[in-house]
Amino acid sequence: MKKLISIQTLVFVIVLASCSSDENYEFGEIITPSEIAFDAEIIGADVANPYGAGSGEVIFTSSAKDALAYKYVIDGVEHNSPSGRLEHLFTTPGVVKYNINIIAIGTAGIQSSLVETVEVLVLYEPPEELLTMLHLNDKRTWKIKSDGPDHFGLGPGLGDDPFAWYSASPNEKSYTGMYDDRYVFNEDGTFTHVTNGTVFGFEEYLNNDIGASGEVANDLGEVDHYPLDEYSANWTLSAPAGQETLNLTGIAFIGMYVGGNHQYKIMSRTENEMVLQTTEGDEEFDWHFRLIAED
Repeated sequence: MKKLISIQTLVFVIVLASCSSDENYEFGEIITPSEIAFDAEIIGADVANPYGAGSGEVIFTSSAKDALAYKYVIDGVEHNSPSGRLEHLFTTPGVVKYNINIIAIGTAGIQSSLVETVEVLVLYEPPEELLTMLHLNDKRTWKIKSDGPDHFGLGPGLGDDPFAWYSASPNEKSYTGMYDDRYVFNEDGTFTHVTNGTVFGFEEYLNNDIGASGEVANDLGEVDHYPLDEYSANWTLSAPAGQETLNLTGIAFIGMYVGGNHQYKIMSRTENEMVLQTTEGDEEFDWHFRLIAED
């Protein structure tokens, strides 16, 4: 299986090289993006339901003169959008007003911005047994079920075998920084990722979203041990189109860092085990992780 590389973040690199003392290299004219236009399509919104049908799903679309890429900042979290289109899921119950910071990026990284507001309705209330499973009404620690089959893999979407295209055998990825990670869900909605110093993920997304580490990727574009300290974030639950989904903020992730929207569909669950699905940043693949509770 070969990793398909897609460009998600526009990186400007100035290479200062000279074959002779007479050669000069220039960017050309640097123009600040202007005339930013913004639209928010709240799924299910109509005259009777101006804030949507309650799923929390919104599609943002932006354009600007002389812009080469875009970025959205929502609740303090940055979301890169090369095309200006972003699908976002809000999860706070009720009608909530959000500030959306739209950033248009031009030549040499020069930026201009616009702030707009949207009001979105979320109706979902997670069932008590799901909450109890996740945090035991206090906190609970989870890990990848590395000693069993089908604990990490690749497959099609809902309704099919989540490990149909690739399934890691027991302890197959023991050479990476994935198996010693621990994921702590707290009742107050906070999340702690105990990394034990390194994590496993795709170099492209790690470098773009967190920063270059200097670690060398393998032939699949994976970094086996990307240096990352323990960190905290927040978690919420939602159910777009009836599908139970675990949402993490910021860079927070589970298993392998694959970029994307940091949303994990709960494919199956019991009292002490669950299978999660997340879509890779380039939207080419769905990755799956089987977690087991430590307590």
